[in-house]
Amino acid sequence: MRMDDPLWPVVREISRLILRRDDIHLILPPEFKDDMQNILLEISDKQPSKVQFPTFEVQTTEGVFIYERSRDNPLLSLIGYIGMNEPEANVRWVKMSIHDGWKEVFNAINELHEAGYPGCIGCGGPQSELPWNEGKSRSGFL
Repeated sequence: MRMDDPLWPVVREISRLILRRDDIHLILPPEFKDDMQNILLEISDKQPSKVQFPTFEVQTTEGVFIYERSRDNPLLSLIGYIGMNEPEANVRWVKMSIHDGWKEVFNAINELHEAGYPGCIGCGGPQSELPWNEGKSRSGFL
């Protein structure tokens, strides 16, 4: 995916969430299970001080769902989605087919890790340290 693609920022944002945060839980289709296990192994190799990792479960689904786990609340909060069905306005949306969107996120995760993310400054890409603005992101592709 090129940097001038309107979905590039949200693909990078989802990828950064998976790499950086330990309170992430993904629900994804069975065909992505091996990819997710490889991502977790890579996180373990590239971030040896990390002791908590994203979790995931496999379900037959029409999208990839990225949730935030709360320490105080057992409910999951949807913060990211890959697929064609429009989620709530505050959810980071990769509006692509599930297979193409997952491929782009998977590739971005690998690129970010190769660049040293999250241990480097600025390698997350332009504006990667700023708060996410989903409205601005969606205005580029709706």
